Amino acid sequence: MGYIDFGSQARTADASKAELATLPLAPMREEDAPNAELREAWEYYHTSRCEHPNAPGFMTARSLTQIITYDAYSKAEAFLTQPLLTIAGSVAGSKWMSDDLLARAASQDKQMYIVEGANHMSLYDVPGYVDEAVSQLAPFFQARL
Repeated sequence: MGYIDFGSQARTADASKAELATLPLAPMREEDAPNAELREAWEYYHTSRCEHPNAPGFMTARSLTQIITYDAYSKAEAFLTQPLLTIAGSVAGSKWMSDDLLARAASQDKQMYIVEGANHMSLYDVPGYVDEAVSQLAPFFQARL
């Protein structure tokens, strides 16, 4: 069964008042993390680093139909003509999204800044990585605004 079918079936089950089907957004237990980046995701969401009782770390399975079909960069090749700066960690599993946006954007003034050694989660709150990323913003905007 595909993800869209699974999400559709979960939506139907939710409507019939069955227990909500859920999927983890990050590993729910440290030992379930298959690599260092996802272990850091577990740490970020499930320890005092950032956990919160209103953020349980999972999503409803019915959300799959919206998430899978959503394209945050829809029409970037036509409408994203403004100067563009992407910032990504060199070891971020999500870096491909920045690569994709950079390739698709219509802007003639686009660049990517890579924070060496940073992954997706470490760019949220690890001071050295965050400071390096933020240091790129003012010069970019000063040169283009």
